[in-house]
Amino acid sequence: MNKYTRLAEKFKNRDKIIGTTMVIFKNTIILEAMNRDELDFVLFDAEHGVFDTQNVVELLHVCRLMGLPAFVRAQDSEYHLIAKAIDMGADGVMIPRTETLEQLRTAVDALLFYPEGRKGCGGPGQFRPGESPDDFGKTRFLLPQIESPKGIELLPKMLEEYGEYINAVMIGPYDLSVMVGTPRDIKSPEMIEAIQKIFDISNSYGKSCGIFCDDEVLAQKYRDMGCNVLWTATDKDFYMRGYNTEIEALKNIK
Repeated sequence: MNKYTRLAEKFKNRDKIIGTTMVIFKNTIILEAMNRDELDFVLFDAEHGVFDTQNVVELLHVCRLMGLPAFVRAQDSEYHLIAKAIDMGADGVMIPRTETLEQLRTAVDALLFYPEGRKGCGGPGQFRPGESPDDFGKTRFLLPQIESPKGIELLPKMLEEYGEYINAVMIGPYDLSVMVGTPRDIKSPEMIEAIQKIFDISNSYGKSCGIFCDDEVLAQKYRDMGCNVLWTATDKDFYMRGYNTEIEALKNIK
């Protein structure tokens, strides 16, 4: 079983899923070194990171060669931002600030071919080698982010109308913290209540759910709260941890 099919099964079964993010390093050597069997996906951040549908192409190509599922977090739920990422070789998209049914309709239209969607047929990375149009939609992934009270309120309706296309409900904790009134305090009572509500709603609909985790400590906390997608850390986080550890050790050399 390849990683694309394995990931689809994991989402469906709500198994533990491990992913991480690249936000600053446009480097294929680093990306290749990051690839491990335990890693289910890598996400390239076009919302807050340096990426767009032009400069991410070679990284998507390397992921395709390695058989590693690659997602792009789009700047917004706009047809051209989503469809172009898929054309360039992304296997799925994360949609920030999802809080309307119209956003999901746009995302589905841009991600999938007719009759499910309205995606145009083209792009050098659209199909994997040997993949047929009939197989295409089975392993193209949609991950909306819930990042506001409005999004939480509408989440049941989203899952009722578009649940068959949504692989996992995701949380952007820092954006959500702003919207619930405790900016950057992701451990406030308001945040814990909001996070738990999103997990509970998702689980009640039998849907995978996850959240960005700064580190393994938060990943374990959120896992205990009921999520299964452990989307953890960024390339910058990993670099700075190693750098700071080494500099601290050098400082202490007598």
